[in-house]
Amino acid sequence: MRYPEKLRKVNNVLGRVGGTMCFVVAAMFLMEAILRYIFRSPTSWMEDYACYLHCLALFMGCAFTFQVQGHVGVDMFKRMADKKTGGANNHRAERTFTIIGYFQTLFFLAILGYSTLKMCINSIRLGSMTAGTYPIPQAVLYIIMTAGCVMMIITVIFIVLDLISSNDEFIEK
Repeated sequence: MRYPEKLRKVNNVLGRVGGTMCFVVAAMFLMEAILRYIFRSPTSWMEDYACYLHCLALFMGCAFTFQVQGHVGVDMFKRMADKKTGGANNHRAERTFTIIGYFQTLFFLAILGYSTLKMCINSIRLGSMTAGTYPIPQAVLYIIMTAGCVMMIITVIFIVLDLISSNDEFIEK
């Protein structure tokens, strides 16, 4: 099974938007520092909203990070196994360890997704607000986190299916 082109495009858009948001967050903090330390007139809202935007950017860009293999991973075992086999069998040992690593990632993402969904439901039920100067409903943040987890899970599942079908795209070179 090949990695779906539509998922690749969606993740590319989300990754670019998330990256742009990180730039906006950096600009907001720079502006806040200038206002606070040069003009002695800090804002009361910018820090809160920069944090909310950063959360959104992070969860929008994580699936893209998996797609382009930009995540942090420990590949000591798979490289060692591949070296011992001399790359025999189309990097079977390296592929196996990569798949095992992605299954561990899926386990973590399932727990994170379940937890954020549960917190989202509780925050909707209780009408919880964030603890900022200008609060927003906590459910908004939890919905973003849950949607990000779903996108990451879908992406990792397709990466694993791609690896199982003997495609080398997601094996680090």
